[in-house]
Amino acid sequence: MSDTPLTDAVRRYRDSVRARLHVPAHGGGPGSPWLDALFPGLAGWDVTEQPELDDLSHPDGPLAAAQDAAAQLYGAAQAHYLTGGATQGVHAAVLASLLHGGALLAARDSHRSLLGAALLANADVVLVSPERDPHFGVSLGPSAKSVGQALAEHPDIRAVLVPYPTYLGIAPDLGAIAREAHAHGVLTIADAAHGAHFGWHPALPQAPLAAGADIVVAGMHKSGGSLTQTAILLAGDGALGMSDDLALALRLIGTSSPSYILMTSLEQAVAQAARDPGYLLDSAIAAAQRVESAARVMTGLPQDPLRVALQFDRPDLASDFCGRLAQNALRGEYFEEGLALFIVPFGPPRHIDLLTKAARDLSRPRPAEPGPVLPLERIAPARALRARRTRRILQEAVGCTAADVVSVVPPGIPALWPGERISQAAVETLQRALSQGRRVMGIDQQWLWVVSE
Repeated sequence: MSDTPLTDAVRRYRDSVRARLHVPAHGGGPGSPWLDALFPGLAGWDVTEQPELDDLSHPDGPLAAAQDAAAQLYGAAQAHYLTGGATQGVHAAVLASLLHGGALLAARDSHRSLLGAALLANADVVLVSPERDPHFGVSLGPSAKSVGQALAEHPDIRAVLVPYPTYLGIAPDLGAIAREAHAHGVLTIADAAHGAHFGWHPALPQAPLAAGADIVVAGMHKSGGSLTQTAILLAGDGALGMSDDLALALRLIGTSSPSYILMTSLEQAVAQAARDPGYLLDSAIAAAQRVESAARVMTGLPQDPLRVALQFDRPDLASDFCGRLAQNALRGEYFEEGLALFIVPFGPPRHIDLLTKAARDLSRPRPAEPGPVLPLERIAPARALRARRTRRILQEAVGCTAADVVSVVPPGIPALWPGERISQAAVETLQRALSQGRRVMGIDQQWLWVVSE
């Protein structure tokens, strides 16, 4: 029996149907000669729902079989293909968890997809500050203790959203957080946008379902080897009772015309991992571990070895370092405020010796100054976005309530959430980012939206 039933079904359709008198308009290629010139043969795989190709909204054929294979790979009770990225998964997981009311608990440095989820669920969000590494000052994710305190103070919380791992690949103690949440009768959602491969190799942190999460959003294109914009929503045994709610949420927010090219890429990535994940990861992990440097961010928590984060004493040193590598055709993930991140791809990585050599001579940065410990804060994003608002110059916005999400991109982690009081520390952080020429979503020429008060 084939381990790629969806791919096989699409291939048979491509090869057997002589004329496609249905969408998409390119008809499998003839209607878009420019597409075929750029990507020969690709349009032939770009099909739509036909009886033998199944339907993602009600799968009972090759798509159902492909999703079952993903569930088996991850040890999940159910798996759902996503063509809207991990963002779609976060939206669906939160909406389903809060379909019958309640608030959401999340780390203050969660991805901005949380905002759309809160709006869809019309839910308040309780923000908890992440722990910080004492030397490097980077986020370690929320602690079980802070999660427990928040749950005790806000008994209407129905779900906890945990980044697993953080953008730098650091895995918080998801098991302890899940135990704390379960003790309060609360679901744990793991945002594994950057951890879809966890559990595939002994050198990687524990898989989120194995650690105790109830629902996992696995970002397959970021960390699983499939095409951009793909992800998988995984439901563990703790979420079996909400199968109907998850299916409803996915139908409400997902496209009715999911890309079969994206879905076959998901199937191929899952099949490849199921056959031999070591083939993908052995050489990549070995290469990443050769990047030894006094500047490499290493914490006491489990970390993804494929994420090479380097810290510098000054912001300009990070940009200069990345610029020198770019001159040799090596591009990293991002750099900001004295930190540069490089992600080693699966397989034998090309030219990583350039990074290894350049990082070897970097000096250890001074210990980071501890940032302000922000108190637990409850915000109402929907109310803030619907309120009357006005524009303020950034430096004059301290004490106002943000009326839009403001984040430095990448990585897209909000510095300000709608409904959050704007602190002096947040303003200073954003001013530094703007002065460095970084892209800041939510600010236009130093102006941002605040609630009229």
